[in-house]
Amino acid sequence: MTNDLESLHGAPEILIVGAGPSGLVLALSLVRNGVPVRVIEKSTTNRIGQRGSGLSPRSLEVFESLGVAEEIIKRAIDIPMFRMYKMPGGVDILKEFAPAPHLNPTPDRPYLCAYTASLSQLNFVLFGQDGLDEVLRAELAKFGCTVELGAELQSLDQADHENVRVKILHHSLDETSSSSLSVEESTYRWVIGADGARGVVRKQVGMTFVGKTTELTFIVGDITTKDPLPHRWNLWGDITDVVYSLSDGSTVIRPTDTPGVWNFILGGSKLASTSEICASEKTLKEYIKAKIGNRDDIQITQFLWTSPYRINIRMVDTFKKGRVFVTGDAGHVHSPTGGQGLNTGIQDSYNLGWKLALVTKGLAPLSLLDTFNGERYPVVSEMLNVTTDLMNKTLEHSNNEKGWDRSGDVNQLGINYRGSTIVVDEAEDTGKEPPQKGSSYTIEAGGYVHPGDRAPDAPGLFQISKGSQKSAAMRLFKLFNPTRHTVLVFADRTDYKSVLATLQKYNRELVRPMVITKIGEGADIVGENVFEDRDGHAGGAYKGPEGVSGLFVIRPDGMVGARIRSIEALNRYFEGIFGHV
Repeated sequence: MTNDLESLHGAPEILIVGAGPSGLVLALSLVRNGVPVRVIEKSTTNRIGQRGSGLSPRSLEVFESLGVAEEIIKRAIDIPMFRMYKMPGGVDILKEFAPAPHLNPTPDRPYLCAYTASLSQLNFVLFGQDGLDEVLRAELAKFGCTVELGAELQSLDQADHENVRVKILHHSLDETSSSSLSVEESTYRWVIGADGARGVVRKQVGMTFVGKTTELTFIVGDITTKDPLPHRWNLWGDITDVVYSLSDGSTVIRPTDTPGVWNFILGGSKLASTSEICASEKTLKEYIKAKIGNRDDIQITQFLWTSPYRINIRMVDTFKKGRVFVTGDAGHVHSPTGGQGLNTGIQDSYNLGWKLALVTKGLAPLSLLDTFNGERYPVVSEMLNVTTDLMNKTLEHSNNEKGWDRSGDVNQLGINYRGSTIVVDEAEDTGKEPPQKGSSYTIEAGGYVHPGDRAPDAPGLFQISKGSQKSAAMRLFKLFNPTRHTVLVFADRTDYKSVLATLQKYNRELVRPMVITKIGEGADIVGENVFEDRDGHAGGAYKGPEGVSGLFVIRPDGMVGARIRSIEALNRYFEGIFGHV
């Protein structure tokens, strides 16, 4: 393994096709790891509109690791209360309710309701995709990476097995011109399709998009109104027969993170022809007005964007084919219920980013990239089942709380890779605990942290200083880093001296130990990364069967790679990542 961690020079060896959140998160993960990347987008302008706007607690953790969470939280809004109106009429309130119980943040789960008192429902925040893209692009620009607009992938070929040859059509950025400027032919080591459900990358390499198309048709968009609407997730539908279904055609209007802008959704299986409805703004305006009871107090003044769509439930047969990968909607599409799509794509990219960086730098074997498909495929498969079940419940019980209950797995904190080939669990090796694979999408409440699980946060850590300077309280999430592994060494549970000596063979920019002690027990430990767990949160969060919980290896993507006690198991884990040193 080489110790040369300088950023690569010259032309980028990685091409990302598509500049939505999945592509931008992957690009940001790579450049933070010192790997240059090229991002192309066929659209000649940056997208506008809310689209996927619900950000899960797990996504906020990813954004904190990438350095953009503070800006996102500052601009996001809370999930408002749901308000259903009686029909016909659409004025009187049928009921109001929260879509999920209020959950307070905990030491190990800091984003259960973010950082402000108002962000209290569903544990998500609302932040439109156009704003999210803007934040991610701005952060990328700090690393010298900008999105190339008007660059459309035409074809790719990986016949030589060592590189991917691509043809890129460059369009004029002048909106009044429909002409193309040139065709470029280039070669890359890796190509990633983050170009959405209709993207070309998946089709070019022959990945199968398995699934079905439903009868549920919708029109979505953003509007402005003459007067402000109630700050509620407002829902109208045909409930003249006491119980109504979204399939009969319902309308939703909710606030957005942009003051004065509202997002609307209307549709169902009985929706009239979307082409007829969208034929003109006047026709669409009249249709929406009729669906909300012809209320005179809600007057649409402008459509900022609109788009019809039909719900598809599909995923690829593999996320990797040769040197080509797909991430986000290019690899899976499904019902929007539960807000899992964009968030799942973010985690696709975060899983791939650190692995691709290591392999590109020559610090890990090619086989590490196979684990991208191995780890993400079970998660996405189960996610499709979760969102389909939520869709069915919403359609069946859309006029009561049961249909809109979003408690449970949708916060995505239970997503895990327990069945991964690269995680190491010494408890299983010793027979002290049976294998814990099971669900890839949820984990049992309480209990131990297993390899493959999300790594918990822990505040109240104070760095032991050999001088007079006092340390401020720190959190694990501020000490973890997306460019390296962190080895948590609990000094009271393991032979920390042997562990530290073993880890010296790894470059500190790749693997960094962090010794955690109880109060008053770390003064004699030599090292700069020694922390007192004064509140006991770290020791409480990182538990395991007795004798096998002294070491936890945290991966760059914030997942637990190993739960071990022995030097042999520690070496075995890192050999699985880096190969033989």
